[in-house]
Amino acid sequence: MVKSMTTVDDKSVDYSVAGEQCIIVLGGTDQTKIHNGNVICESQSRVRTTLKFKARVLVFNIDIPITKGFPIDLHYQTVNEPAVISRLISTHSKSNGQVIKAKPRCLTKNQVALIEIKCERAILFRTVQRQQVSGRITCRYGGNTIAAGMVIEIT
Repeated sequence: MVKSMTTVDDKSVDYSVAGEQCIIVLGGTDQTKIHNGNVICESQSRVRTTLKFKARVLVFNIDIPITKGFPIDLHYQTVNEPAVISRLISTHSKSNGQVIKAKPRCLTKNQVALIEIKCERAILFRTVQRQQVSGRITCRYGGNTIAAGMVIEIT
């Protein structure tokens, strides 16, 4: 429950819009469950979160092929979460987007692929169809960016 909300210059406000910075005092919540990227909403109109989603990604110059079960650090907006590539759905042509191979065994450098990612914790995602900028993700492994792409479908 929101107890109070103030602007950064200590003026009490009833609401805040995107881009504004405010200080929110919460009651009845466990502070260990509050993370960067969380969304505060009314209990009657909760936002939908998910553990799995499909993304179209471009694999960068990598040394190790990406396979099913490959662990990644998922970066989405302000969220940085451990995740796993749970399914390799298909590879696609860079030029026209047509499917080259369904159910590939692995992904190597410079391939475009449709993959399914499973997160350890439920996250609020937006698809690129709903909002172009917010649907972008980055996949990292061992401190290196290995792929980047867009959220296509929330499963």
